[in-house]
Amino acid sequence: MQRILAVFSVLFMFLLAGCAGSSAQVVSSSSTAPTITEAQQAPVDGEKRRIAVSRFDMRAGPDVGSAMADFLTDALFNSGRFIVLERARLDEVRAEQRLQSSAEFRADTAAEVGQFEGAELLIRGAVVAFEPDCKGISVLLAGTGTACITMNLRIVDVTTGRIVNATTVEATSKSNQVGIFFARGDLPIGLGAYNRTPMEQALRNAIDTAVRHIVETKI
Repeated sequence: MQRILAVFSVLFMFLLAGCAGSSAQVVSSSSTAPTITEAQQAPVDGEKRRIAVSRFDMRAGPDVGSAMADFLTDALFNSGRFIVLERARLDEVRAEQRLQSSAEFRADTAAEVGQFEGAELLIRGAVVAFEPDCKGISVLLAGTGTACITMNLRIVDVTTGRIVNATTVEATSKSNQVGIFFARGDLPIGLGAYNRTPMEQALRNAIDTAVRHIVETKI
Protein backbone atom coordinates (compact mmCIF):
# COMPACT_ATOMS: atom_id res chain seq x y z
CA MET A 1 0.00 0.00 0.00
CA GLN A 2 2.79 2.38 0.89
CA ARG A 3 4.48 1.55 -2.39
CA ILE A 4 1.30 2.43 -4.34
CA LEU A 5 0.94 5.72 -2.45
CA ALA A 6 4.56 6.53 -3.24
CA VAL A 7 3.97 5.95 -6.95
CA PHE A 8 0.90 8.20 -6.96
CA SER A 9 2.85 10.84 -5.04
CA VAL A 10 5.61 10.83 -7.66
CA LEU A 11 3.06 11.08 -10.48
CA PHE A 12 1.32 13.98 -8.75
CA MET A 13 4.58 15.85 -8.30
CA PHE A 14 5.42 15.21 -11.97
CA LEU A 15 2.11 16.71 -13.07
CA LEU A 16 2.65 19.75 -10.87
CA ALA A 17 6.09 20.24 -12.33
CA GLY A 18 4.67 20.04 -15.82
CA CYS A 19 2.02 22.65 -15.02
CA ALA A 20 4.58 24.91 -13.41
CA GLY A 21 6.59 24.90 -16.62
CA SER A 22 3.61 25.87 -18.76
CA SER A 23 2.50 29.41 -19.53
CA ALA A 24 0.07 31.32 -21.69
CA GLN A 25 -0.61 34.99 -22.21
CA VAL A 26 -2.82 37.26 -24.25
CA VAL A 27 -0.66 39.25 -26.65
CA SER A 28 -3.13 40.95 -28.99
CA SER A 29 -5.79 42.59 -26.84
CA SER A 30 -6.13 46.34 -26.39
CA SER A 31 -7.48 48.37 -23.51
CA THR A 32 -9.23 50.68 -25.98
CA ALA A 33 -11.13 47.90 -27.77
CA PRO A 34 -14.82 47.45 -26.89
CA THR A 35 -15.85 44.49 -24.76
CA ILE A 36 -17.98 41.73 -26.29
CA THR A 37 -21.12 43.26 -24.76
CA GLU A 38 -20.23 46.76 -25.93
CA ALA A 39 -19.55 45.54 -29.47
CA GLN A 40 -22.86 43.67 -29.58
CA GLN A 41 -24.93 46.46 -28.09
CA ALA A 42 -23.50 49.44 -29.95
CA PRO A 43 -26.50 51.19 -31.58
CA VAL A 44 -26.60 50.92 -35.36
CA ASP A 45 -27.55 54.59 -35.66
CA GLY A 46 -25.22 55.77 -32.90
CA GLU A 47 -22.15 57.99 -33.01
CA LYS A 48 -19.80 55.25 -34.21
CA ARG A 49 -19.66 54.74 -37.95
CA ARG A 50 -20.11 51.24 -39.38
CA ILE A 51 -16.95 50.44 -41.30
CA ALA A 52 -15.60 47.51 -43.31
CA VAL A 53 -12.26 46.76 -44.99
CA SER A 54 -11.88 45.10 -48.37
CA ARG A 55 -8.90 43.03 -49.48
CA PHE A 56 -5.82 45.12 -50.26
CA ASP A 57 -4.59 45.31 -53.84
CA MET A 58 -0.92 44.33 -53.91
CA ARG A 59 0.84 46.36 -56.60
CA ALA A 60 4.20 45.63 -55.05
CA GLY A 61 5.64 42.89 -52.88
CA PRO A 62 4.16 39.47 -52.06
CA ASP A 63 0.45 38.62 -52.29
CA VAL A 64 -0.53 39.49 -48.72
CA GLY A 65 -3.63 41.53 -49.50
CA SER A 66 -5.90 39.48 -47.22
CA ALA A 67 -3.43 39.70 -44.34
CA MET A 68 -3.14 43.47 -44.74
CA ALA A 69 -6.94 43.77 -44.62
CA ASP A 70 -7.00 41.63 -41.46
CA PHE A 71 -4.30 43.82 -39.90
CA LEU A 72 -6.20 47.04 -40.59
CA THR A 73 -9.54 45.52 -39.50
CA ASP A 74 -8.10 44.44 -36.14
CA ALA A 75 -6.48 47.82 -35.59
CA LEU A 76 -9.72 49.67 -36.36
CA PHE A 77 -11.59 47.48 -33.87
CA ASN A 78 -8.92 47.96 -31.21
CA SER A 79 -9.23 51.72 -31.61
CA GLY A 80 -12.72 51.49 -30.10
CA ARG A 81 -13.93 54.26 -32.41
CA PHE A 82 -15.91 52.31 -35.00
CA ILE A 83 -18.44 49.52 -35.42
CA VAL A 84 -16.23 47.19 -37.45
CA LEU A 85 -17.98 44.69 -39.73
CA GLU A 86 -16.54 41.39 -40.92
CA ARG A 87 -16.19 41.07 -44.66
CA ALA A 88 -13.17 38.88 -45.39
CA ARG A 89 -14.69 35.78 -43.77
CA LEU A 90 -18.39 36.51 -44.01
CA ASP A 91 -18.97 33.17 -45.75
CA GLU A 92 -17.93 31.41 -42.54
CA VAL A 93 -20.57 33.35 -40.60
CA ARG A 94 -23.21 32.48 -43.20
CA ALA A 95 -22.21 28.81 -43.00
CA GLU A 96 -22.60 28.86 -39.21
CA GLN A 97 -26.06 30.42 -39.54
CA ARG A 98 -27.13 27.74 -42.02
CA LEU A 99 -25.78 25.05 -39.69
CA GLN A 100 -27.70 26.45 -36.73
CA SER A 101 -30.92 26.52 -38.75
CA SER A 102 -30.78 22.73 -39.22
CA ALA A 103 -32.96 20.35 -37.21
CA GLU A 104 -29.97 19.26 -35.15
CA PHE A 105 -29.79 22.57 -33.30
CA ARG A 106 -32.12 24.01 -30.67
CA ALA A 107 -34.21 26.73 -32.25
CA ASP A 108 -33.96 28.97 -29.18
CA THR A 109 -30.16 29.07 -29.47
CA ALA A 110 -29.93 29.57 -33.25
CA ALA A 111 -28.72 32.91 -34.56
CA GLU A 112 -31.42 35.04 -36.11
CA VAL A 113 -30.99 35.24 -39.87
CA GLY A 114 -31.29 38.53 -41.73
CA GLN A 115 -29.62 40.72 -39.10
CA PHE A 116 -26.33 41.48 -40.85
CA GLU A 117 -25.51 45.18 -40.70
CA GLY A 118 -24.55 47.19 -43.74
CA ALA A 119 -21.38 49.26 -43.72
CA GLU A 120 -21.56 53.02 -44.07
CA LEU A 121 -17.92 53.26 -45.06
CA LEU A 122 -15.72 50.86 -47.02
CA ILE A 123 -11.94 51.10 -46.91
CA ARG A 124 -10.07 50.03 -50.00
CA GLY A 125 -6.31 49.71 -49.69
CA ALA A 126 -3.48 49.27 -52.17
CA VAL A 127 0.15 48.56 -51.31
CA VAL A 128 2.33 50.35 -53.87
CA ALA A 129 5.72 49.79 -52.22
CA PHE A 130 6.77 46.82 -50.09
CA GLU A 131 10.51 46.56 -49.54
CA PRO A 132 11.97 44.56 -46.64
CA ASP A 133 15.31 46.16 -47.50
CA CYS A 134 15.29 49.77 -48.70
CA LYS A 135 18.86 49.77 -49.98
CA GLY A 136 19.25 52.11 -52.90
CA ILE A 137 16.23 54.29 -52.12
CA SER A 138 18.45 56.95 -50.61
CA VAL A 139 21.98 57.43 -49.41
CA LEU A 140 20.73 57.82 -45.86
CA LEU A 141 18.90 54.49 -45.88
CA ALA A 142 21.46 52.45 -47.80
CA GLY A 143 22.84 49.58 -45.77
CA THR A 144 20.84 50.36 -42.64
CA GLY A 145 18.52 47.35 -42.77
CA THR A 146 15.53 49.64 -43.05
CA ALA A 147 12.23 48.31 -44.39
CA CYS A 148 9.77 50.51 -46.27
CA ILE A 149 6.09 50.29 -47.15
CA THR A 150 3.73 52.67 -48.91
CA MET A 151 -0.01 52.15 -49.11
CA ASN A 152 -2.89 54.12 -50.54
CA LEU A 153 -6.22 54.15 -48.73
CA ARG A 154 -9.58 55.18 -50.11
CA ILE A 155 -12.62 55.52 -47.89
CA VAL A 156 -15.84 55.16 -49.85
CA ASP A 157 -19.34 56.20 -48.78
CA VAL A 158 -21.29 53.01 -49.50
CA THR A 159 -24.60 54.83 -49.98
CA THR A 160 -23.40 57.15 -52.72
CA GLY A 161 -20.18 55.52 -53.90
CA ARG A 162 -18.36 58.78 -53.25
CA ILE A 163 -14.73 58.80 -52.14
CA VAL A 164 -14.72 60.78 -48.90
CA ASN A 165 -11.03 60.40 -48.08
CA ALA A 166 -7.90 59.42 -49.97
CA THR A 167 -4.64 59.05 -48.11
CA THR A 168 -1.15 57.77 -48.81
CA VAL A 169 0.78 56.35 -45.86
CA GLU A 170 4.53 55.91 -46.03
CA ALA A 171 6.33 54.13 -43.21
CA THR A 172 9.74 52.70 -42.44
CA SER A 173 11.13 50.60 -39.63
CA LYS A 174 13.16 53.60 -38.54
CA SER A 175 10.13 55.80 -37.98
CA ASN A 176 9.72 56.94 -34.38
CA GLN A 177 6.93 59.42 -34.97
CA VAL A 178 4.20 57.01 -33.91
CA GLY A 179 4.04 54.30 -31.30
CA ILE A 180 2.49 50.88 -31.64
CA PHE A 181 -0.92 51.42 -30.11
CA PHE A 182 -3.66 49.98 -32.29
CA ALA A 183 -1.53 47.41 -34.13
CA ARG A 184 -0.64 45.06 -31.30
CA GLY A 185 0.10 41.37 -30.97
CA ASP A 186 1.65 39.05 -33.53
CA LEU A 187 1.36 39.82 -37.20
CA PRO A 188 -1.66 38.25 -38.95
CA ILE A 189 -1.35 34.93 -40.78
CA GLY A 190 0.24 35.69 -44.13
CA LEU A 191 2.62 38.26 -42.66
CA GLY A 192 4.24 35.93 -40.14
CA ALA A 193 7.38 35.63 -42.24
CA TYR A 194 8.19 39.21 -41.25
CA ASN A 195 7.94 38.71 -37.47
CA ARG A 196 10.92 40.23 -35.68
CA THR A 197 12.27 41.82 -38.84
CA PRO A 198 12.53 45.49 -39.88
CA MET A 199 9.44 44.97 -42.07
CA GLU A 200 7.35 44.13 -39.00
CA GLN A 201 8.01 47.57 -37.54
CA ALA A 202 7.34 49.22 -40.90
CA LEU A 203 4.01 47.38 -41.19
CA ARG A 204 3.00 48.33 -37.66
CA ASN A 205 3.94 51.96 -38.20
CA ALA A 206 1.95 52.07 -41.44
CA ILE A 207 -1.21 50.51 -39.98
CA ASP A 208 -0.99 52.54 -36.78
CA THR A 209 -0.56 55.78 -38.71
CA ALA A 210 -3.47 54.89 -41.01
CA VAL A 211 -5.85 54.22 -38.10
CA ARG A 212 -4.81 57.39 -36.29
CA HIS A 213 -5.50 59.36 -39.45
CA ILE A 214 -8.93 57.74 -39.93
CA VAL A 215 -9.82 58.45 -36.28
CA GLU A 216 -8.60 62.06 -36.43
CA THR A 217 -10.37 62.69 -39.74
CA LYS A 218 -13.69 62.13 -37.92
CA ILE A 219 -15.38 60.85 -41.05
